[in-house]
Parts: sequence; structure tokens; C-alpha cells
Amino acid sequence: MKTDEMNGRLFATVPEVSRLLRADDRTIRRAIADGQIPGVRLGTTWRIPVAWLRTQALLDPPTDSDEAAVDAA
Repeated sequence: MKTDEMNGRLFATVPEVSRLLRADDRTIRRAIADGQIPGVRLGTTWRIPVAWLRTQALLDPPTDSDEAAVDAA
């Protein structure tokens, strides 16, 4: 799984994220529960925002508002 394969998608599944990050599904779910990874629960499955994944992989440059928030901190 590559982030390029997620173009146009808003969310990725836990198995997709675990393959991308090379981590076990349980590790991803635990990180969601701990708040380390943002997730949306749909029924019995979790979805992770692709935008967050792209930002974590440094594929999307930070916006000016992101830089202002860092400077203000």
C-alpha cells in the first residue's frame, strides 16, 4: 500500500494503514484509542483520514495556518 493509491480518498481502513506503517492492526487500533492516530468509527470499523497520513508522511506541506500555530506555541 502506497499513499499514492489513496489519492482522491478521504479515509483509509485499519488494515491499509497497518500495511502502510508496517504495524500490526492491533497496534493501529490501540493508537487510535490512545488518541495518537485520529480515527472515525463507522459501525464496527475504524477509518483514518488520508490527509493525516499524508501529513505524517510529509507528502503535504504545512499550511500557513499550521506554521502560525507552531509559532504561537
